[in-house]
This record gives sequence, structure tokens and C-alpha cells, in this order.
Amino acid sequence: MTHFISENEKLIVQLAEARNNFKIDERPLWKILKEQGECDVLSIPEIKDVILSPLEIARRSRAFDVFNQMFLDRSWIDVIFLKHIQKNTSLLLDQCKNSRYFLRALTTKKYGEVKKFMKMLQARAPMYHLRFQKFTNKKLMDKFREDHLFRIQYQTRRNMISALRNIQHLRKTKNLTKLSSYVEEVMGDYVVKKTNRTMPWKFEFLNEVYNTLALALVDQYQIPKNFRFFDKNALLRLLNFPTERTLDLPTFVFGDRTTHQDTESSDPTMLKSRFIISRYEKRMVFAKYPIEKCYLLHQIACTHLKSNRYDECCFNARKAIHEAKNCNSNIWQFLSTLVIVKANAALHKLEQTREALANAQKIAMKLGNKDLVMYLNACLSCNEEEFVTKKQSLSNTASRRGSMSVRSSVC
Repeated sequence: MTHFISENEKLIVQLAEARNNFKIDERPLWKILKEQGECDVLSIPEIKDVILSPLEIARRSRAFDVFNQMFLDRSWIDVIFLKHIQKNTSLLLDQCKNSRYFLRALTTKKYGEVKKFMKMLQARAPMYHLRFQKFTNKKLMDKFREDHLFRIQYQTRRNMISALRNIQHLRKTKNLTKLSSYVEEVMGDYVVKKTNRTMPWKFEFLNEVYNTLALALVDQYQIPKNFRFFDKNALLRLLNFPTERTLDLPTFVFGDRTTHQDTESSDPTMLKSRFIISRYEKRMVFAKYPIEKCYLLHQIACTHLKSNRYDECCFNARKAIHEAKNCNSNIWQFLSTLVIVKANAALHKLEQTREALANAQKIAMKLGNKDLVMYLNACLSCNEEEFVTKKQSLSNTASRRGSMSVRSSVC
């Protein structure tokens, strides 16, 4: 530092004088903003939340561990323990009213001291200097890094082959619930943290997984044996949609206390659906490929469908169809169209259901699957039967009203 200070002595003196002359503005924030012409009504500047990608979160966590390992060697585990114990509910019990605040302040203070000590070590001997001291031979260091990269690539390849085998096995056993959860676990927690350097075949793996899942979802749409087309709610049973979960709109009464209560905060199923949707929406922000986007939008639409939110379901399903067209995926376009069919059928919108089934039939013809075409023909016949039944009931009701009006006029 002696050589650096001697060369930049004038600049250091200027910075020291500027620091001494600097005065902290203790006026209220609204006065400072008013002089700058940036004052708003509330005088509260908007703070935008920084959304980090899963890969960036994993990088920062790894960099934190490496930083501690570099300076503290084997004691880095204690630092991690001290960091997580600050929010540990087993230590900070609500029942312990006196010791809870003391322990919280103590853990926060001690972790702050460790962080300050680590910064001092970093200022004395930066990480790059320690790495240079450990690996004086640059060729040996490059070889070590290359071997480490290849080792990670080989392990990733083995994990991906194992995941594909499990997905294909679950498809053969027709366990759709377990297959969907396994695909979400692999793609949402593991693959998103892999770069193209460690996983060069990432795009091919994405296509293979999502297409296998789509084929497994299509396999469930079949005409069951001894199926009756003239029964009530035959179309819903044919679509594998539970008939007891049709639309049941709540009646809101002005002045009722339940109108102003947040029912979603007390309903565990609604909380679970909101959590799932928020997870998919966060993944949507960092999704690069259209096939991944159409999968996420399809899952969001299905989650809305299970919670009886049919407008949001159709909105996300149409967005999924648009993304499926971008990647020329007819099978995901077909699945998203079927979600719209289910939403319209649950609402008993017969004309919209007919249009959606006709669109799905065109896509099934592009796929060249005769079983799907026969299945959609059966759905159309069920919809037409329901339409005829509804029309007859309306005509009978109108005729009864007409006969009653005639009798009242005669009397």
C-alpha cells in the first residue's frame, strides 16, 4: 500500500477533505424531495423488490459457504449454525417472555461480530490472494477446475438418466399424481440450478420430460367401459371431472360480516392453491423456453380449475395455447384446450363447450390419434344430448307457464 499511497497522495487528501466537509441533511424527507421536484403525496419512495433467480440464489449460497471455508476452515459450519439459529423457533420460544428477547439480541450481536471479523480478514488478505497462495501453479489449478467440472457433468448426466427412467416408469404405471409431483420436483428444484456448462443437453432434457408428461396426461382421456351417454353429467364424468364440484356461487349479502372476511386465509385448500400458483408464477419469470412456459401456464390453469376459479383458469389456458403455438407443440395445445372444455362444462355453458371441443378435435386430427378423435366425438355427443335435454325442459316450462296464464284468464 505504500507505493499506492505515494502515487495517489493528492487524491487521498481531496477525498479526506470532502469527507470532512460533508454534512448529513437532517431535514424531513418530504422537504428534500420537494427541492428536487420529486415529492409525491405520501413522500414515501417506492422500493422495488429484487427477485432473484433460483440459479442466482444457489450461487450466492455457495459463495457464502466458500467464503467461510476459505477463512475459517472447519469452523465454517459454526457460522452457518449461528446464522440460522437467529430465526430458530426452538430457541426463541414465545412462552419464554424474558429470555426470548435476550437470546435474539445475543445471537444477532454475535453474528454481527463474526461478520465484522470476516470483513477484516477479507480486507487483509482477499480471497483471490489466498487462492493464489494455495495454487501457485496455474496449469495445475486449471486442470483441477476442469476435472471438477467434468465430475459434476458426469454426475448430472447420471441423475438425469435416473430421472427419465423414473418418469417413464410412472407413466407406465399410470400414476399421474406422483408423476406430476416428481416432474415438478425435478424441474423446479434441480434442473433450474444447472447451467448450460454443467448440463449442455438441458433443452433436450426439458423437451423429453415435458413431452412424456403430456403423453401421460393424454393417456387418461379414454371412453370407459359400459359408459352411458344419456346419464346426467355424463360429459363431466367423461372428462374425469368430479361432478360434485360444479359451480356453486356464494351469495353475498350487503352488511353480512362474512362478506368482509378473508376466507382464503382460513381455508387450507385455498392457501395451498395460492402457494402452488405463486411457485409457478415465480418460475414463469425465469422460464426461457416456450414449452416450459406452456407447461407452467397449464399447471396454473389446472390449479385454478380445482379451486373453482373458472375465469382465471380459461385466461391462463389461452395463454398456454399461445405459448404452445410458439413452440409448435400440438399436444400441449390439446391439453390446454381440454382445460377450457372442463371449465365451460362445469359452468354448463353448452355452446362454448361445443366450440372448445371442436377446436380440440382439430388438434387431435393433427396429432393423428384415432382414439382421441373417437373420445372427442363421444364428448360432443354427450354435449349435444345435454343441449337437447335442456332445450326440452325449457320448452316444457314455457308451455306450463302458458297453460297457467290461460287458466288464470278464464277464471
